[in-house]
This record gives sequence, structure tokens and C-alpha cells, in this order.
Amino acid sequence: MSRQVPEALFFGRVEELAQMGARLVRAAEGEPQAVLIDGPAGIGKTSLVRCFLAGLGTDHCLLQASGDELEMHLPYGVVTQLLPHQTHGVADAGASLPDPIAVGASLIDALGRFQDRAPVILVIDDVQWADTPSLHALTFVLRRLRVDRVLTVLVTRDATDPRLPNGLHRIFEEDTTARLTLSGLGVAELAELNRALGRSPLPRWALARLRDHTVGNPLHTKALLQQYPGELLSAGDNFLPAPRRYERLVAERLDGCAPCTRRLVGAVSVLGMSAPLHVAAELGAVPDPLESLAEAMTRELLAEGAVGAMPRVAFPHPLLRAAVYRGLEPGERSRLHQLAADLSDDPSITLQHRVCAAVGPDGGLADELGGFAGQQAQEGAWSAAASASMSAARLGPERSRSARRMLQAVEYLLLAGDVSQAAELEQEVRETAPGAEQHYVLGHLALTAGRLDEARRELSACWESCDAATGTETLRKAAEQLAWLCLIQGDAPNIIEWARRGLGLPPGTRSSFLRDSLAIGLAVSGEYEEAMKSLAHLPLSGPRNSPEQLDGLLARGMLQLWNGQLSEACRDLKDTFASHRRGGLPYAALVALGFLTDAEYRAGSWDDAVAHGTQAVSLAEDTDQISILAVVHAVTAFPLAGRGDFRTAEAHARAAAVHARMLGDINDTAFAATALAMVHTAQGDYENVVSGLNPFLGQEIVHRNGIEEVGLLPWRPLLVEALVRTGRAAEARDVLIPYERRATERRRWLDQAAAARCRGLVEEALGNVEAAERAFHDGLAHCERGEPCFEKALLLLAHGTFLRRAHRRTDAAAALEPASRTFHRLQATPYLERCNRELAACGRAAAARPEDVSHPVLTSQELTVCRLAVQGMTNRQIARELFLSVKTIEYHLGNAYAKLGIASRMGLIDKLGRDG
Repeated sequence: MSRQVPEALFFGRVEELAQMGARLVRAAEGEPQAVLIDGPAGIGKTSLVRCFLAGLGTDHCLLQASGDELEMHLPYGVVTQLLPHQTHGVADAGASLPDPIAVGASLIDALGRFQDRAPVILVIDDVQWADTPSLHALTFVLRRLRVDRVLTVLVTRDATDPRLPNGLHRIFEEDTTARLTLSGLGVAELAELNRALGRSPLPRWALARLRDHTVGNPLHTKALLQQYPGELLSAGDNFLPAPRRYERLVAERLDGCAPCTRRLVGAVSVLGMSAPLHVAAELGAVPDPLESLAEAMTRELLAEGAVGAMPRVAFPHPLLRAAVYRGLEPGERSRLHQLAADLSDDPSITLQHRVCAAVGPDGGLADELGGFAGQQAQEGAWSAAASASMSAARLGPERSRSARRMLQAVEYLLLAGDVSQAAELEQEVRETAPGAEQHYVLGHLALTAGRLDEARRELSACWESCDAATGTETLRKAAEQLAWLCLIQGDAPNIIEWARRGLGLPPGTRSSFLRDSLAIGLAVSGEYEEAMKSLAHLPLSGPRNSPEQLDGLLARGMLQLWNGQLSEACRDLKDTFASHRRGGLPYAALVALGFLTDAEYRAGSWDDAVAHGTQAVSLAEDTDQISILAVVHAVTAFPLAGRGDFRTAEAHARAAAVHARMLGDINDTAFAATALAMVHTAQGDYENVVSGLNPFLGQEIVHRNGIEEVGLLPWRPLLVEALVRTGRAAEARDVLIPYERRATERRRWLDQAAAARCRGLVEEALGNVEAAERAFHDGLAHCERGEPCFEKALLLLAHGTFLRRAHRRTDAAAALEPASRTFHRLQATPYLERCNRELAACGRAAAARPEDVSHPVLTSQELTVCRLAVQGMTNRQIARELFLSVKTIEYHLGNAYAKLGIASRMGLIDKLGRDG
């Protein structure tokens, strides 16, 4: 009989271990790193991680978790393994499931505490089986580690798995991630393995042939070495035998165990990759579980879990657990699952065991699963709802009800962000009987994939094919999707039509976008007062605990933005972001953050705009909210362009254009083009402004409401100025007239001010000096009846330039000096430089460039952190506000203190109070 070799025995991988060690050194120095280990089952991924951890000693903090096929739809199952003593709100009875951002923020907070004591190693094994909410939360966390002493190790079979979030795939490609794709063992490692097994030495050529035969797979190679004598393996004239099936090897090990041990191992396989020892013992009727565990460990069947208050047992490898589970007799397997269901106090796990125990259609169980799916959906646990609904579909005896449940499962998958899994079921959806629900799901799938024409056909067919049996919830959701589709395409009349159809149905129990769609549709059609009336149900402030208190709040903030009510817009958009994150629509929360960025840009709060825009882009990418990335990228470019950070601003603008093309959305295309035009305007590249914006004058654009309604996008003022600067004043006048007229009709002071500035530029270029001066004065008067804004500084610059050219240098300086102060405060370097040139021409001293002031300019992130610190917030509170770790906050404050030449918060208060 061959010698027993521990499962953890490890050979080779010297280079991989060295790379992991180097990444840990960098992480320990405050440079967060990640290691991605991928390769097929049995190749040694988990063994590599174990060997790496075994050689580290105790001077680190280890957080470990593993995905499990049985728990793929258990919300935050992986995160809960990492922090078992924190519930993250998941277990609160009747509470909505927290969003990944909130859970991720909690994990960032915990990592900050742990790394104060020692570097943190975060290990996630079998990532391919991790639950979707945990994947999104982890992606959120990993993208926010800046100076943290954290090494993240991710282990998966396929790094290209489409089920993994896009944000995680981007992390895989970053320089801070080392990707280790494992292949088979080499000849030298096989020789070591052979010696460790106590076998006779094999010649090198035989080991090379063995490696070619098994592709170096450690499990398969070990099996051959244990099963066959060396003479057979080194006989050159023989074919190498195939190893007996791995399941048979495991069965032989089990056969050599006592009955109680076999029952313990079988019970654990039913419970999952690991289980509390006492639960497995009760399930397997094992009187002395410690004795049975000892034998199972000797036979390499089980391993002892992490030592703690409650002993656990685990399989050393997923293939081992699968072999044991498949080796159970079908009747015994079903019986154990039924007993496991009775032992579990988790409704989700109980139902999963009952599903596994079922031997055929079971209408009662299918109904229970359907009810559970509905409950999970009410709490926002979309992945769990999808799993239960799909199981109900498989078990239901009635074909029509099963089809409806399958359709519902696909809808839940889309809401969970599991787009790839939903798409895999598309053919199955098409094979169901045609009807309103089928059309709705196909339409939702098409809209998610950007197939807009197909989405319109299917969603319209949902309404056309409805009958008495069609649920109002299906019709309401179809109307909501159609309203959103029309919003994407800028089709204002049909936005209003579909929103009103949806709102005409009995109200649902969850938040929807229907009230927002109606108000936005009315507003872009010029019916601003009617739009605001549709939102009269909303309280000014207070709790937003029901759809009645929340639905439409996003639209109110957007309408106020477009109307120039900038402070009210900021208030409502901040409220929308916070409220929808707590239990509304995650998509609406990020749209609010994007338009808040725009509001702050217009109001001249550029530090906040940069911070919120960057946050909006990051959150949208982390949660795979692809359809809003064009807008949030575009608005983030606005203040960055104004500050002269052209490289970053242009990257955002071009990313916006890419996402706009993916959707074929004219409004998103206009946002992207406007962002790029702002970059070119700040650079003085007016020819590119004209070439980028001229296409929006084309009459081939069918739905123009969204791009022509004043207050939404400033593309016409940008184009007018560019045409004037390139000597085409007459063209500029023609472009200006429709914008000027609409701004006057809507009485929107901010757009009237911008139109007046453009009118002054046009009239000056045409030689109409008196008309030009009158226009500039009109623009400043409009600003006086509004709020503080960036537009006023642009007006003052244009007016001052005009006055200087008219040789009225004293009057010019009176206009240019307040403009200079505003540009200096905003760090609007391109505009400050223009203003300084004009002041110099007037014989006045120019204001210093931002980098020439008495202290170096803080980065936007440093300034945001400092401003929150000045408000009295602690480092931990600032970290939670900005979704960063405490370590990162400390880093930014340290940099700021050094730049400002101070050593305390009192100095910070004094410095920002005087200079900021």
C-alpha cells in the first residue's frame, strides 16, 4: 500500500510564490495590490494560496472566503464569510437588502481598522461561484483602495467569466494586479512528487512522457503515480494507462473508513464545501464526530476548518466534494437533503435542500419557491429571487405557470445585474408561448443589450397582446421601460404618453421611474409648469420611505437645474442620491449624482463637482450601470476642462462618446460632444468645436426636444462662440437666434445670460458696438436676478475684453478683476490666463496662477477631504462620506498639511478660511 500524502503537499510554483511575495511587500508599504490566480479545476490554485499563506508567519491579518455553488444566490454570502460578526443589514427582518455600495463601505471601514495592526491579506477562492451582490461590493472596495496595506488574492477557474462584473474585469487588467495563470507541473516538480509518494525514481524521459500524458495536472498525475508501479510507467513500449476516475479513487478511500466516518463525509458533501461539525454530525447520525473527523483527515477526505468558537469541517478541494456527493446513492442523497432542510433555520438554504431532495414535479414546493422569490424581490435580493423563481419553474407541474416563473427569473436576473446569465436564457424565453409577459421580458433584454428597435417592438407588443390575465405589474413595467427607451431616443411626446399609461394603472409597491419620466418628458417639451405640477405630491424635505415620497424627486432636481434654481437642484439631487441608495432605484441614485455634478459646475462649486463626478463614474462602472456612463463621464469632464486638466477631461469626454455610440442615443451623444467642445473651448481650439457641434444642426435628427430645450445642454452657446472666434459671425447669429428665443420664452435667467453673452460676441464681431454693449449689460442683469454661477465670470471676461478693445481700460479692468477672482477661486487656469492677458493690456497687475500662490494647490481629492475636516468631521466620518478607507483620508490630510505648511486641523481651519 502506498504512503499517504497530505492533500496540502505542494511542489514547484517558485516563480508564482515569488510574485505573490513581491506584491505583499508592496502592499505592506501602503501600495494596495491584487493577485489573480486562474486555471482549470485541479491545477493547484488553492494549494498555491495555502502554500503562500503557510510561509508568512503571523505578522498579517487574514480574511478568507470562498464561493460555493449552493450559495451562489445567497445575498452577501461571501462578504459575510469575510466579516462574520457584521450583518451589513442583510439579516434585518423586513428590511430592504442593502446595496453593494453600502456593504462595500462597511468592508472598507473594517479593512481600515484591521490594517492599523498589520497588513491585510484578503483571499477569495472560487470567485466564479461568489454571489452577485458580494461581487459588486468587492469590486467597489477594490477600486477605492489608495494607500491601504491590503493584498487581495482572487482565485477563479476562468478570469474571462462574463458573470463577473465589468469593474472586476478592469481591475484584472490594471498594473496593480498580477495575473498568475497556472499550467501543469514541470518534470522537476513531478520528480519531487514521486519521491514524496515513496515511489522508485523514474527516469527523466518517463517523467516527461508522464507530464505530456497528464498535462502536468497535479491531481491526475498523483493518481497515476499512486495506482501503477514504476516499471509500468517507465516501460517505453507501453501506452501510459489512463488514471482511474477521480470519483473511484475517492470512493476507495471512503470504503476504507468506518461507517460513521463515511456518514460524516457524505453529510458534509450535502451541506456544501464546509459546515459546522455539529450540524454535519447530526445530519449523518455520527455519535463521535471528532473521532470520525480524525479518520477522514487521515484519509485526505476532510480538513479542519478555521479554529474558532464553533468547529467546522471542510473539503480540501471542490473536486473532492463533488466526487463524494456524486458517489452517494440517489435515495440517500435525497434523504440527506430533506434532513438538512429540517435542520436549517435559513429559509433560502432550507428551500435549496428541498429542491435537491425533490424527485419529480412538486406543485406545493414550486408555490413556496414562488412566494419566497416574491419576498426576496420585495427586499431587493434579486439574485436570490431569480434562483428561487427558476427552481419553481423547473419543479412546477403546470407548464404555463412554469413559463411565467422562468420569465420572472430572467427579469430578476436583469435587476440583479446578472446580464450575461439573463442573456443565456433568451432562447428559452423565446420558446415560451407568446404573450404579454414574454414580450416584456424580451423587450427588457433587448433594451439592456442596446438593441433599441427590437426593444420598442417587443415592449409595444406587450401592451398590444395583453388580455384579462395579464398582470398590471407587467404592463406598468413595460410602460416604464418604453418611457425610458423614448427618453434615450429623445422622443418627448412618447415619453409623456407611456409614462401616463403606466401611471394610469394601479400603483405598485416599489419605486418606479414613471413619475420622473413624465416630468422630464413635459419639461423637454417646453411644459415646465405642467411638469412641476406633476411633482406636487412630493414633500419639500423629510423622510423618503415610500414611493409616494420618493418617485419624481430626481426629476424635480433636474428641472430645477434646467431652470437655474441651482441651490434647490443641489438639495433635491443630493436627497435623491441618498434616498434611492437606501432602498429605491440604484440607477436613479447614480443619475442624480451625475446631474448634481452638472449643477455644482454651473454654480461654481467645482471642487464638489469634480469629487461627485469622479464618484458617479466610479460607482456606475462598479455596478455595471452601463446606460448612464455617457452622461456621468460627460459632466465629469465639464469642471476638469475648465481647470485645464485637458488629458483627464478629454478621456472622460471620449469615454462618454463610446458609451453613447453603444446605445445609439442622441441625447448621450450630445452630452459627449458638449463635453469635448468644452475641452476644445478651454484650449482655444475653436475649429474642432465647430466640427464637433455642427452635426447637431442637421435636420436628419428626428427627435430634437432633448437637445434643443434650453437649460439642458450648452452646445449652442459653445458653437456660437466658436463660430465667432473663427470669423463666421453671420452663421453664429443664425445658430444663436433659436436658443435666444427659447431662453426668453422660458424666462430662464441662466440661459438668458448665456444668450446675452453670445449676442454681445456676435454684435461685436459684426461691428455693432452699441448693440454689443447693451447685450453684455443685459446678461449681467440676468445674473443679478439669479444665483452665483460660472456664467457670470464668463460674461465679465467677454465684456471686459470688449471694453479693452474699445480703449476703455478703466471700465474694462472693473469687469475683468472680479472675473479674475472667480477664475482664481475655481482654479480655472485657461480662463484666468486669458483674463490676466486682458488685465495686463489694461495696465493692471494680473492675479497669480493657482500654482503661483503662497502654497501649492491641493488636488481635488485633498481639498474635498480638507473641507470636510474643517466642517468638524472625523477621519472615519470623512471616509464613510467619500467611500474611502480611513488610511486614504489620513494620507490626503498628511499631503495637504505638508503643502499648506501646517500641522493641525486648527491650522487647516485658519488656512482654508483665509485662502479657500
